[in-house]
Amino acid sequence: MLNKDKVLSIIFGGGDMNKYSTKKIFLIHDIVCVIVIIGMIVYTLYAITQMPQTIPIHLTNGVVDGWGSKWISLLMPGTIVFVYVLSILFIRYLKKHNNSIILVSWVKLGCVILFSIVNILFIQFALSQTSRIIA
Repeated sequence: MLNKDKVLSIIFGGGDMNKYSTKKIFLIHDIVCVIVIIGMIVYTLYAITQMPQTIPIHLTNGVVDGWGSKWISLLMPGTIVFVYVLSILFIRYLKKHNNSIILVSWVKLGCVILFSIVNILFIQFALSQTSRIIA
């Protein structure tokens, strides 16, 4: 049975957790992150082919007041790749100095998922607004 201390120990990389399960968690996090990042890049590249050259990029009170190139859609996937690589380097640094790294891995996974959701919502918004303008 897991108690509160055991769960916190697992989440924050405490001493009760063996190295095999830590490596397994990192591996699962990295696999999920890479799959999500690749999916986000593929989806963004596909969506760019469906967009006109100029898309809405800013709203004020529900009214589009900012326009930009469709290529700005690549900003979010580029940002998340940067954050992912930066978190891997940070984890390596912490591991070298024997600090807890499991929390950083969870934050990395959360950032990848959050940025992916924001990217999908941005692309869906851009596609829906441009289809209204064209129609």
